[in-house]
Amino acid sequence: MIIGLTGYYCSGKDAIAEYISKKYEYKHYSLSDILREMMKEKGIDPSRKNLIAFGTELREENGNGVLARKVLKKIGFNDDCCITSIRHSEEVEELRKRKDFVLVNVAAPRSVRFERMQKRKRLGDPQTLKKFTEFEEKESQTEGSGQQLGKTADMADITFVNDSNDVSNLGTAVEKLLKDIKNV
Repeated sequence: MIIGLTGYYCSGKDAIAEYISKKYEYKHYSLSDILREMMKEKGIDPSRKNLIAFGTELREENGNGVLARKVLKKIGFNDDCCITSIRHSEEVEELRKRKDFVLVNVAAPRSVRFERMQKRKRLGDPQTLKKFTEFEEKESQTEGSGQQLGKTADMADITFVNDSNDVSNLGTAVEKLLKDIKNV
């Protein structure tokens, strides 16, 4: 089974993927990590701004589903995995070519996500809620080769609300999510 996780920044996609990967031995692939690998080969600093620009350029040159095609080449036919950082509708369409693909939108209130972002202290992250909101609006296009976070969320089979910062409760919630996924 392939579980795709989409959602706005700091919604908890990677935390969910890590839980599933550790407990159920799923492989975890991140489309952003694929971009980072490519950028490293070219000597490009993997700042958030550069990731977005590089990803947009890559989609413009190779089609909007390019990152999904790249990750699918890494996945065996019977592999169980989680894929995070799905940010374009055509990536979803490519991944849906696999019959065992389920897309989960991980949702959390903006204030909770901003608090998480501040705690992770990643280079290039916005430092104010206003800037955070501006970044999100830019990253939620509805057409073209840029990020389409809102559109991918709308394409989800399931929405998982992750509005708590209490990580100890995450496991219980993810177990319920996995039961929901099996019923899709």
